Amino acid sequence: MERIRRVLVDMLEPGMILGKDIDSSLGNMLLKKGYVLDQNLIDKLSEFHVEYVYILETIEEEQKESFSFSKNVTFDEVTYVDHYEEAVKIMTQISHDVRIGKTLKISTVRDVINGLLEQVFAKNNILYCLNLIKNFDDYTYTHCINVCLLATTLGKWLGLNDRDLKQLAYSTIFHDLGKYKIPAEILNKPSRLTDEEFAIMKQHPVYGYEIVKNIIGISPDVAYGVLMHHEKINGTGYPLGIKGNQIHLFAKIICVADIYDALTSDRVYHKKISPFQAADMISRESFTNIDPDITATFLNNISTFYVGCTVVLNTHEKGKIIYLYPNKPTRPLIELENGQYIDLTKDENLDIMIEDLLSS
Repeated sequence: MERIRRVLVDMLEPGMILGKDIDSSLGNMLLKKGYVLDQNLIDKLSEFHVEYVYILETIEEEQKESFSFSKNVTFDEVTYVDHYEEAVKIMTQISHDVRIGKTLKISTVRDVINGLLEQVFAKNNILYCLNLIKNFDDYTYTHCINVCLLATTLGKWLGLNDRDLKQLAYSTIFHDLGKYKIPAEILNKPSRLTDEEFAIMKQHPVYGYEIVKNIIGISPDVAYGVLMHHEKINGTGYPLGIKGNQIHLFAKIICVADIYDALTSDRVYHKKISPFQAADMISRESFTNIDPDITATFLNNISTFYVGCTVVLNTHEKGKIIYLYPNKPTRPLIELENGQYIDLTKDENLDIMIEDLLSS
């Protein structure tokens, strides 16, 4: 089976076949459909400032997969935690396989990811699901799983179909594979990285891309999400320094979920902050570093789970969220245990500190 897909010029490789004619900005034909690219032609396309081209590729029938989620799954806490525990074990094994250069198979993660996502979608409350597994303490392996759950939930809020949600899930579960190629003393360093160390760390999306693109049955979209998840919409990200619509949608979604989970988790170089503080930081990053539309969708939807949650303020007062302001979802109205009301929109010195987001 053949298909045509759009590929950034920076991602072209010799031997790829053009699926559509390439025209210059003046309307002149540069290359005709069916032409086999070599490195010289790829370099010429860059010189002509061509951003992307359409490539013809063949997909083997046995690589096709059903991407439908079951519509009749009932949420079960034990089943969900069992799936999560199995996913942690699989990520541990994958890290070992990557370090020794073993080729990965999509079947390694397919079933457990399907089961996890079906449970999360059945519950329809991502914060509740994440709270159930808060005692899993190995950030190295739980981070990719948590980001997968967050990103795929965000993809659902954005209206992605089941097939794209599944591809997004794969892209997210694999998004940090390249870190397993980074020396442990850099990866786990508790203090600030030197410029030289950070330059090495910035290569992990490239390492991950090289691993993922060779997995049989994986869509190129999955690999692009891995490659671009640290790009910023203003062009200051890495490793490509691309911006705006040059960044793949999967990467933009992963970026938001990645930041949220990193901020709300304990790591070797910082303590976690509350989801509300994290949401404030993500909101401030909009319009410069991360896509504002995706950020707004994430914050507006995830905030609906906050109502009814028990929280502790930085004054050590305890209360319950009873109302969220649409224009400031991270600064809610709180009813304290003594019956008084605190409006965080009116007092910038008050913050919601670390707490368990347990529904009332």
